[in-house]
Amino acid sequence: MKQMKRRLLVLITILGLLCYPISGYAQADELDFEDLFNEAVILSIGSPNAIYDTEDRIIDENNYNIVPYVKSQRTMVPLRFISESLGARVAWNQSTSTATITLAGKEIKITLGSKTILVNGKKTALDAPAEYQQGRTFVPIRLISETLGKKVFYSRGIIVISEEAILDPVQDAEIVDYLKFILEPYKKSPYTGKNLTNQQIAGFEQSVVLLESLDRSGESTGFGSAFAVGYGLYLTNYHVINEASSYVIYTGKDQVYEAAGIVAVDKTNDLALVKAKIRTNVPPLYIGSTQNLAKGQAVVAIGNPEGLQNTVSTGVISGLRVIDGQSLIQFTAPIASGSSGGALFNKKGEVIGVTSASMDEGNLNFAVPIDYAKSWISQYNAAAFSKITVLNQDQFREPSNGSDTVTPEETPKPPAVTIPAGNVSVLNEVIQEAVTDPSRPIVYAIDDSESTIVSYDLTKKKVTKTSTSFSKVPRKLVYASGELYVIFSDGEYSPYRFDEEQGGTVKVLNPSTLQVIDEWDVDIDPYDIAADESGHVYLTSGSGQWTYMKSYDRTTKRELSSSGVYHQTKIMMHPSENRIYSITTPLSPRDMDVFRLTDGKITTTYDSPYHGDYKLSTVFGITPDGKFIVNGAGSIFTATNNKTTDMNYAGTMDTFDIFAANKNHTEKFYTATKNVINQVDTNTLSTTKTYKTQGTIVKLLMTDTQLIAITKVTVTGSALTRNAIEMVTEL
Repeated sequence: MKQMKRRLLVLITILGLLCYPISGYAQADELDFEDLFNEAVILSIGSPNAIYDTEDRIIDENNYNIVPYVKSQRTMVPLRFISESLGARVAWNQSTSTATITLAGKEIKITLGSKTILVNGKKTALDAPAEYQQGRTFVPIRLISETLGKKVFYSRGIIVISEEAILDPVQDAEIVDYLKFILEPYKKSPYTGKNLTNQQIAGFEQSVVLLESLDRSGESTGFGSAFAVGYGLYLTNYHVINEASSYVIYTGKDQVYEAAGIVAVDKTNDLALVKAKIRTNVPPLYIGSTQNLAKGQAVVAIGNPEGLQNTVSTGVISGLRVIDGQSLIQFTAPIASGSSGGALFNKKGEVIGVTSASMDEGNLNFAVPIDYAKSWISQYNAAAFSKITVLNQDQFREPSNGSDTVTPEETPKPPAVTIPAGNVSVLNEVIQEAVTDPSRPIVYAIDDSESTIVSYDLTKKKVTKTSTSFSKVPRKLVYASGELYVIFSDGEYSPYRFDEEQGGTVKVLNPSTLQVIDEWDVDIDPYDIAADESGHVYLTSGSGQWTYMKSYDRTTKRELSSSGVYHQTKIMMHPSENRIYSITTPLSPRDMDVFRLTDGKITTTYDSPYHGDYKLSTVFGITPDGKFIVNGAGSIFTATNNKTTDMNYAGTMDTFDIFAANKNHTEKFYTATKNVINQVDTNTLSTTKTYKTQGTIVKLLMTDTQLIAITKVTVTGSALTRNAIEMVTEL
């Protein structure tokens, strides 16, 4: 496969702009797209596509009709998308139909239908009132420039919002042309159910993409083709994605999307389904059938041979073969290296196959029948995009240290155990989240299969109590001040569930009976929780992009304070309970923050002095003496009361996926990966002992007297994977 240079978008130099200067810059050949549009928001009238900070975005992944528009000679833009892209916080008051934007010490209040706004309490006139369209607030673009202090460029439907003036409508006309090209909305599908001309079928190229494979270091290992079978879902060949660590999707419009990973694989039939990180609006193709194919039937192939994106070739079906037990469509439309994973169409424009192989001699080309992927396509298109999970990427990655690659069929199952198994107790419950009781030998856990909370007695080695089944899924739980706090979200987490759509509940359970003794509703989608011994509860939101962490009084249930965070931020209480540390999970590079606390209120917050300087995974912990933050990627940072020395890089340690500590054992803590547990000395942060569990570790817990692992195992004589509790060692 041909090597490709990975890019965010394309270099400005390909536009042929090397001959004259660009506004605000000396020479065009000194810069590229990233330099020119760093931190800029770019929109196009009538298009759901957008760019922010040189990354492709969708204005609203759940509604592709949310687009900028012109009304009465006023350009109207989506308020929330622009404000939050620029780092502002947006809060919505449903009862007054008022949006409040907060940015850099400025508070702006906008009420639907009103031609006046409040800027820090002072009235300012608008040239057009804010409007409500399809569940989103739109404002005249002039508001962005006059109230948020940004420069706004507008030319021929292209809007660029930035800190400084970037473009000139005359001098930079070719750049505007390029932006119109890459942001242009996708055309209406030519599919009619009737026979189409080859030219009409060629119009389906907008749904065929180039898929680049990358190794562990981010270097290109080659490329192939793929095509949209759902919004954000792309079908390709298994051999295109095998032996890679990550993938990048390139559309014919020079849009670039990172892949979240592989959803499903069928190695036998050489198929794989890829999910993009965002729900892209590349139109899905129409899926046909191979049931009535015949020799001589006309076909059209679209793929990326030798990297020549969206090449169209025509031919006929020359045979229906079974080769080495695999059914294949043989056809004459020429394909070449890079076409693997492309689409083979019949004359109606329906996909009948996935192009997979060719032989130079004799014009022999082959495709996998689309029927093998139909069940995937219907199954995953019926699911909410946010709920579609990806497979463990380790099974596809390239070999390391000379070892063989593990293929999907060879992915090791959790180790088998025979009941009784000594220190291993196999459970009927499905458990991912659990906490220990600080004074009794009890583990409290969420049973995902029944939406209940269970008590597991470590002495009796069995579940002794089960709560009533909740109507919503328990997300996480924490033990504090003799009570169990459990959080629930009203909906699935999504970056596009904004303030007005969010909500959830905190329920307080009696640990002895697992009965609900108190509860209160919150106006965010609770994602993570921390609680102190003084009766204060802290929550982060799992939805809404730039959103909030909020604190609550346990007794009055009143919200005490809030602070801006990115959605799905994980938090951990410092042993002193005077601050909380956090780490972002969806952002790249990830960032750490600290939130200073006084009487349950967030008083001060600041982020790490680094931004991408050191590797950070989503797993982190605070050493039991409170002196260091350790990250699963192996990076160590200080944890101090002084902003100057807080979160400073302090060294490296062994990487890990799971962390456990206990404030009554300040001399040591534990980390784990797969079925290996490391005991780490708190003073030196070096491994002093190693333990192995019988199962694959899901959760690691410490009581005052015992180290416990919740694992996944396969019971001897059964093909089912089960959860188990393993007593690892006494402390």
